[in-house]
Formats: sequence, C-alpha cells, structure tokens
Amino acid sequence: MRNTYNIGLLRRRLLDALPRPPSVVGEAAIEGFLSLPGVSAWSPNRLGLKELSYIFDIGLPFGLIGDNVSSKAYAMHAADCVHDGRYPDDDRWRIVHAGALLSRWGAAAQFKAEPAEWAPQIEVQLPDGEMLDVYVWKAATALLTGPVKGGSFDEQSPRSHLLLIDVRGTGSRHEEISATLAEAFVRSERLSAVLSFEPRFWIGIEQKEWLHLARLNPNATVAVPAELLGGDHGRHALRLPLLT
Repeated sequence: MRNTYNIGLLRRRLLDALPRPPSVVGEAAIEGFLSLPGVSAWSPNRLGLKELSYIFDIGLPFGLIGDNVSSKAYAMHAADCVHDGRYPDDDRWRIVHAGALLSRWGAAAQFKAEPAEWAPQIEVQLPDGEMLDVYVWKAATALLTGPVKGGSFDEQSPRSHLLLIDVRGTGSRHEEISATLAEAFVRSERLSAVLSFEPRFWIGIEQKEWLHLARLNPNATVAVPAELLGGDHGRHALRLPLLT
C-alpha cells in the first residue's frame, strides 16, 4: 500500500535539498523514484550529494519509461534494492536502461516478465505496427557469443529483432562491438540493428547521460528508423539536465 503522507515528506525533503528546482526531466526522475513500491521506507539521515544522485540514478530510467505496466517486475526489484540503498542487479538493470532509451526515443516498449539472456527481454512496436524482439546483452556476451561466434539469431527468434548491448565497464568499446556485430548482418536478415549504450551515471545531480552508437542492417527484412535508436552514423551522447 502506498504511504502518500511519507511519500510527500520524502518529496519535500528531496526538493529542499536540491540547489535549484528540477527540470522537467528531473521531475520525471524524482517521480520515477517515488513511484517505486514501498520507497517511503527509505529514510536516510541526510540527503547529500550521494543520496540525491542515487535518487536520480534509480528514478531517471523509470521516469523515462513512464506508466508502463509491463515494467512492474523491474520496479519491484528496484524497490527491494532501495530499501537497503543498493542498486539493482546488473542483468535486470541493463534491461531497464535499454527500455528507458527506447522509450525516450519514441518506441512502444513492452518488458518480458522473466529476463533471460538467450530470449528476448523486451519487444517494441514500430510506427508501422511491426513488432520486433529486443535482446539486451552485456559486452562480453556480444563479443564472445551470439551472432559473432554462433551464427545468427534466426534459429532462435521467429521475428525480426534488435540487439542492445550495455558496454559499461568495458573501456567504451562502442566502435569495436558495432563493427564486430555488423559482420552478422550479412547472414542474419532478421537482425535489424545493433545499439551499444553506456550509462554514465556518475555521482552528480546536474545531469545524467548515455553514450550510444547504432548500426542499422542494410540487409534487414524489417528496417528500423534511425531516430528510434537515437540516430545513426557514429557515437552520440544523450545528455539530460536534471536541474533548471
């Protein structure tokens, strides 16, 4: 049950602790955090830079995802972690980040209930109504397995699909991963595109950002608009200011 009184107190504490009012995106991030089940039980003694940054780290992805019923299981897991001041586990959290980016760029993302590396974790609907499966991998998996070493996804996925790769902690290997996976385009026409992304959520409350690089498959059965992957042709940065 949502404790609206305690949520109100936490919101007031949070806003009072900020040096400036939140931006529109910052407000969405705050509400994304406060919407987590049971978050009112999180009551740190002080709200300093570290605690405020943590709120934005957790809240921003859910703020971008918005009111999406399919993300409930991920929100529940994040809420359990917030009780202890922890971050969600990497396997789930990279899926949340992937869904947040797709949602930010206008894709209608639906999360699968049970994340699994070798099954699609998200599905998206394109503007023309076409449905695509979305696989979210860590960089090591992308470089050592899957379409690089194991052929294509075509035996595993009956639909066209996207591959999103979290390169956090890999020395920013966007270009290497993109170039390597592009080799799979020739033999995997149902692999529509590859997107590498790197959350750069360092301690701070001015902004959060993702570096990202998309490569579209010129041989794809289903073409994906570049704008739904944050653009094409090189590395980009999505920087979101959190304060006015």
